[in-house]
Amino acid sequence: MTMTNEMILKQFQEVTKAGNDVTLRDDNARAFILDAVGNADTLAKLYHHFATSGTGTIDKLGVKSRRTKTHKGINTTPDGTDIADEDSVAFTLLQLYLDAWIKNDNVFYTARTRGQDVRQAITSLMQKQFAVDIQDLGFNGDTTSLDDFLKQKDGFIKKAKANAASTHSYTKLPRIQTLTKITGELESKYVNSTFKWFMSRATNLNYVAEVQNRQTNLGDATIQNGVITMIAGYEVEIVDNMENDVILFTPYENLAVVFGFEVKYVTAGSDSTAVAKQATYHFLLQSADFVIREDKAIAYIDANGEEVEDEVEVIPGG
Repeated sequence: MTMTNEMILKQFQEVTKAGNDVTLRDDNARAFILDAVGNADTLAKLYHHFATSGTGTIDKLGVKSRRTKTHKGINTTPDGTDIADEDSVAFTLLQLYLDAWIKNDNVFYTARTRGQDVRQAITSLMQKQFAVDIQDLGFNGDTTSLDDFLKQKDGFIKKAKANAASTHSYTKLPRIQTLTKITGELESKYVNSTFKWFMSRATNLNYVAEVQNRQTNLGDATIQNGVITMIAGYEVEIVDNMENDVILFTPYENLAVVFGFEVKYVTAGSDSTAVAKQATYHFLLQSADFVIREDKAIAYIDANGEEVEDEVEVIPGG
């Protein structure tokens, strides 16, 4: 259905007059957040947990195998354990809020081009910003940072650097052959085909240049559409806004974003300030934490240290 100017204006007047002050709980909160995280490519692929309290634990990343046994009839002993890994990892939620003045003409444009009603258009703008911020803070957060945004909460990079099973801090980004070697530093029981290389687009382009400058193709990396998509047989995930010169090697499900089970959403647009700004004010309150579920299933690499990589080139198959 095409939205006419008259329809959009009528809906906008209704929204700004009525305002909005709701608390979403349980399934409604979950649906709102999952809709929001879908606006950020990497965030949508990570493990999500919805907590019912501000502190608690979630299951560690399970890695058990060879659990199936021969049935011995009446002599069978029911000695199994919980299929989930018995260990857990703690989380502590931090209340985060997003507030914004959304210009009226932005709402009109979004509603018209997407065929949304005004309330949908406003909500989608807030959800998109929330998703971008959560992904940014989730990867780059550092409580020692001087940046007011980043210092709110430690993210995956900070936690991996401190606790990952394999950590390297080189003087420059390591060669692809060195990354290949690092995959063997994790215990084999933790590594499987779901592991990914997480890196920024600028870091990815460094490896594009390395492959393009080679005299021979070693077959340990794949370029598609101008980016590296595979390294050492594992897919590469380009993370928007991730810190440059840092690489994480781990599966999606090892990076957990824990959300609260309640969302507070308020809008106001009929007071004198809103009229003067020709905008509506929006406030979103939600809680979050960022957890690595198993430190033994992640490797951390950066180019900000003093480690010098091995200069010996080993040709695959040679």
